[in-house]
Amino acid sequence: MPLEVKEELNDWYKIKRYPHIGLPSNNHSMTISYIKNQEKIAVHSFTPFIHKVISTRRYRKEYDSDGKVKDNGKRVNKGAKNRSIHYANNLDSNIYSYYSYLLHEKYEIILEEKGLNNVVTAYRKTPTDVKQKNLTKKNNIHFADEVFNYIKTHAINNELVAITFDIENFFPSLDHNILKNRWCEVIGERILPKDHYNVFRNITKFSYVEEQHLFNLFKNKILVRKNDGKTVFKPVKRIDHLYNKNAIGYCSMKDIHTIRKRGLIRSNKHTAPKNDPKSDIRVSGICQGSAISATLANIYMLGFDELIHREVSNINGIYRRYSDDMVVVCPIEYKADIIELFEEKVEDIKLTIHKDKTQVFHFNYINDRLICEQEFNGVLTQYSINRNFEYLGFSFDGENVYLKTSSLAKYYRKMKKGVHRSEFYSSTINNSTKGEMFKRRLYKRYSYIGSTRCIKYKRIQGTTNQWQPDKHAINWGNYITYAKNAHKIMSDYSKIDSQIKNHWKNLNQEINRSKP
Repeated sequence: MPLEVKEELNDWYKIKRYPHIGLPSNNHSMTISYIKNQEKIAVHSFTPFIHKVISTRRYRKEYDSDGKVKDNGKRVNKGAKNRSIHYANNLDSNIYSYYSYLLHEKYEIILEEKGLNNVVTAYRKTPTDVKQKNLTKKNNIHFADEVFNYIKTHAINNELVAITFDIENFFPSLDHNILKNRWCEVIGERILPKDHYNVFRNITKFSYVEEQHLFNLFKNKILVRKNDGKTVFKPVKRIDHLYNKNAIGYCSMKDIHTIRKRGLIRSNKHTAPKNDPKSDIRVSGICQGSAISATLANIYMLGFDELIHREVSNINGIYRRYSDDMVVVCPIEYKADIIELFEEKVEDIKLTIHKDKTQVFHFNYINDRLICEQEFNGVLTQYSINRNFEYLGFSFDGENVYLKTSSLAKYYRKMKKGVHRSEFYSSTINNSTKGEMFKRRLYKRYSYIGSTRCIKYKRIQGTTNQWQPDKHAINWGNYITYAKNAHKIMSDYSKIDSQIKNHWKNLNQEINRSKP
């Protein structure tokens, strides 16, 4: 029988603030009623996704085969890491969100029944105190802290290894048949109901439009919302100006015909040459970026998580999975068995372990100090002691925890870029502020001054000095917020505070160097 779900008060429904094909609905109650109508969703025609690629530069130290650092630790540009993102329009996004909500609630019940609550950490709202579920939810800081503390307490009587695994092309490789079977298992049905099947079909065999192509087609008449709430057509020169212009739509829904006539709509269904009709239908992969993708990734791994957790628990170890990043901490004598187990069982669900990214760290107490050493080519070398165990953005040497140096370096690169951009605009703008750098804005973005989370205020329409809270505009803080929070949670063994203590001096030095 299907599991019963107690629905919260439409927590899944959110108004999207980005422009898309069509406009957001103003009648929220009618939209919610439509989404909850199974018959309507069973025949709903989904709008094409908008596709874009998020590119992140990567700088890494290089090591030889024995683990010796090259070029005195100088970071080398390793090229860009590209993430392919697809995002749906307001209605479709909330349909995905609703069905994600339905699946997630039942998935949580299954995790509880199978004892997997602590195993799966990504894309869930796990309370810091299970007895008081309304408290702050756990994040990657808590999850990393739990693993590090486990190592510290369990390495006292036995040498441990921490083995990290990574799955190649996780989202693009999810097999559709396995996903469908897991979906049925979670909702307690033999086959997918028509409404669920329509959602499944449109998340696995979807259509999309390139973001830049869509902007180029409609940039002279973008739908923009004015301060009085009215919607008008306005030209926008550049795609990165859409947010500041308060754009809410590239075009109206009826313009989908224009997009189709221009040949801008692409299909994810076919990937192989047309001369092989049996192989040109995509049988794996879901888009990354939709409101349901993360939940589907978790339910796909349900059987794998259960099996691995059972096997690792039998050897007195722990297994944790954060999306496609997995870690096992266990006694050293089981190292080879665990690596073989992962490679075998991941293949069973038609995925592949990225073997080049599998790392093994040894933890052992020597003279009352916990030492961390990393294997290179399957063995410990004279340079193994110089490498720390990195997990979920943190670096652990056995005694203390730090922010990953690459994460800290990325923050300083963004700071430098932000200052230079501010200097450029201050010298080129043609108004009364020409030559003036907006230090206050820089301080909010990159220093402790902007690290306090708070609700922003907006001026009440028709007044000059009356303000009200804007529930849609919250200052979530900055990187320093994250660092200070991590130091607080890991305070017993954290060195994070010392890593960020010079951020104020470094920011002001960069500002002084860039003064026009």
